Amino acid sequence: MTLHQLEIFAAVAKHRNITKASEELHITQPSVSQQLKFLEEECGVKLYKKMSRGIELTERGQFFLTDTVPLLLQVERLKEKFKDSPTDGKVRSLVIGGSHSQSVSFLPLPLAVFKETHPQVQVTLRSDSSRMIEQSVLNSEIEIGLITNPSYSPLLIYEPYQREKLVLFIALKHPLANKKKWTLEDLSGTPLVVKARMGGEVSRVEKILKQLENRGIQLNIVMRCESAAVIKTAVKTGVGMGILYRGDYLGGDINPDKGDLKTIEIPELKMKVDTFIIYSKESPLSHHAQDFLTLLRQWRLKTRWAKDSLRVAV
Repeated sequence: MTLHQLEIFAAVAKHRNITKASEELHITQPSVSQQLKFLEEECGVKLYKKMSRGIELTERGQFFLTDTVPLLLQVERLKEKFKDSPTDGKVRSLVIGGSHSQSVSFLPLPLAVFKETHPQVQVTLRSDSSRMIEQSVLNSEIEIGLITNPSYSPLLIYEPYQREKLVLFIALKHPLANKKKWTLEDLSGTPLVVKARMGGEVSRVEKILKQLENRGIQLNIVMRCESAAVIKTAVKTGVGMGILYRGDYLGGDINPDKGDLKTIEIPELKMKVDTFIIYSKESPLSHHAQDFLTLLRQWRLKTRWAKDSLRVAV
């Protein structure tokens, strides 16, 4: 088993495609297939199986990848450590971007972990609409982005990351808070508090609301707010029912666990959103960005989100 074989396996696992992995690594497709075969023979297990549109990791392959990722990350750290002298006085930087919800509910934690292992790197987190984050990556102003509303630009790579849930919620003191069973029809005429549209971008929430209208639900949007905190405050005071990403709903000063708010479950309403890691096809990532990308992938493997529900677009 060689480091080269592990790098090939990780690339194939990332793209779920041998051809795309060979292009990324600048080696021939037969060489990729041969090295994977050698790796399987040495391990004595089947790591992947071929599908009609690429490959799929076996259960043992998933476990193997989980152990492989930190090894490759450690190798990259070792390269970085001895690439420059620790006393050269250089200030290194990494700029990461996130759509508004991801910047609040998710990215701060992995960035904090990254800083612990890369104390010499000055990290900047930029928050904007998904479309603006995409444009910033294309302009080389941001190296890696995490977004919820992709445009699928042919100049960007989109890695499916995780599935995030949207939640409906009302104030616990609301007259309808004790209602046992909700249906889609119950939303007709119910005052709604939603996020304001950012930069002209049609958000996933807007798309869900449009689908409800198409199903004959009469929407009553009484307020649009720019932040999750304002939405929760408005709902707490009885303005109406709120809609937020689960991370935004659970975060902040207004804590649902303290009895301020209550979520509403409507079985017919599927409110889940796919998130994507994005980076440029044309501009190679810096060593620090590669480290952070590896960290995000490792994080994704640990959470074990259902991969079948995610769409790959490269």
